[in-house]
Amino acid sequence: CVISWPAAGSGGEERRPAFFVGRLRGLFPGLKAEREGDGSFRLCAPRPALEQAGRFPAARAALAALPEWAPQVERMEAALRLERGRLSPAAVSALYHHAAPMSASRMDKFKACHFSYFMEYGLKAAPRERAGFHAPEYGTFLHAVLDGVLKELTRGGTAPVPRETPQEDLRALVREQVERYVRENLGGLEKETARFRYLFARLLRTVYAVVENVVEELSVSDFQPIAFELGFGAGKDLPPVRLTVDGMTVSISGFVDRVDGWVSAGKLYLRVIDYKTGRKSFDLTDVWNGMGLQMLLYLFTLKEEGRARFGGREIVPAGVLYLPAREAVVAGSRAMTEGERRKAVDQELRRKGLILDEAEVLSAMEHPGAGGIRFLPVRISARTGAITGEVLVSAERLGRLERHVSAVLREIAAELAAGNIAADPFWRGSQHNACLWCRYAAACHFEEGRGGDRRRYLPTVGGEDFWRGLEKKDQSGTGSSI
Repeated sequence: CVISWPAAGSGGEERRPAFFVGRLRGLFPGLKAEREGDGSFRLCAPRPALEQAGRFPAARAALAALPEWAPQVERMEAALRLERGRLSPAAVSALYHHAAPMSASRMDKFKACHFSYFMEYGLKAAPRERAGFHAPEYGTFLHAVLDGVLKELTRGGTAPVPRETPQEDLRALVREQVERYVRENLGGLEKETARFRYLFARLLRTVYAVVENVVEELSVSDFQPIAFELGFGAGKDLPPVRLTVDGMTVSISGFVDRVDGWVSAGKLYLRVIDYKTGRKSFDLTDVWNGMGLQMLLYLFTLKEEGRARFGGREIVPAGVLYLPAREAVVAGSRAMTEGERRKAVDQELRRKGLILDEAEVLSAMEHPGAGGIRFLPVRISARTGAITGEVLVSAERLGRLERHVSAVLREIAAELAAGNIAADPFWRGSQHNACLWCRYAAACHFEEGRGGDRRRYLPTVGGEDFWRGLEKKDQSGTGSSI
């Protein structure tokens, strides 16, 4: 007689033996428990042996010799030979109806792994989740407070941010916006737990730091907010970005956190601002491989579609900037001076992205103070006064980047039309890949080299290599303008 019990549950949690096992040990002191080794004991019965047949060819052969189990072994072997293949034109039409609504996150998902995109947006599959209350995301909360404060300071984007705003007045504005958010979105904090109220109160310190940093930047810049949460899409501020390839129309919609403008010589220079509450930043390797294109796509679309909305002036793309909307945590000591601490904080919160490399534009974006440039990711030569940095790009290079973005959109539309559902996750290391946080691992069963499954290893592409690559694409004619 054999008595067994699971060491772990289906979710990996530890399981303890039942009370009955303890009674048996008391009655028979000589009994010893044995832990499962290679699982060979499961081969003693047909049903558990079938689960192991893929690992043990002998078990598969033995089951195939049993008439009642042979059909199941045959089906299993047939399944082993299956490939994901492609969707038929009829399946593509049934799933997408020749029109695929897109957003920045959907584009990134598609370029990260075609099978994961198919599961989420084709089949609309979703893993089971426990029901429960989730606190509002910090990013949504901070966006609302930051936008509310800037709208007050700029009178809805019609006036520049004041050059001097007393800290007390600014913090009073922040508290007012926080109270409005709590009232309108949470229905007050009275019903929340004491811990929730404590954690929410701690957020104020971070919000103060972010708002003060943003206001200080705008107070020394000629670029000023002219639009908040600018929407692209049906029924929004601007039409969606549309592209049709092989009968498949890709329609891209979304929101820009903030648009800043500066008028010079009758032209409106625009920069697109994205608030980043996490650690993800602007990455040329992602851009090269068709991911992280949201801000660039919106910038180039504004050049074409924003003229009627912003006074009819010719629009010049001036850049995209990712703004770290989080509190800076810097290493230091008690002996650190206020100047040293501020310099460390500025370094942590320095913007990332791309900026048009024109002297007038750079001067308008930030007027250097006594300590030089604080917010933009550039350097000023102490000897010559020249401004340098990898973020600076010429108008010619921005044009090449625009054609690259357009080529990526065309590629997405063509692959959707072709029914590509390959399990081909991007891979940039064990801690940076499409499989790391994928919700569809249980359905995917990815196996390198089987059934077309393969990792797409993405080498790092940055700096001059990135721009030389775009130039070669231009010369080969693989890009086209939006």
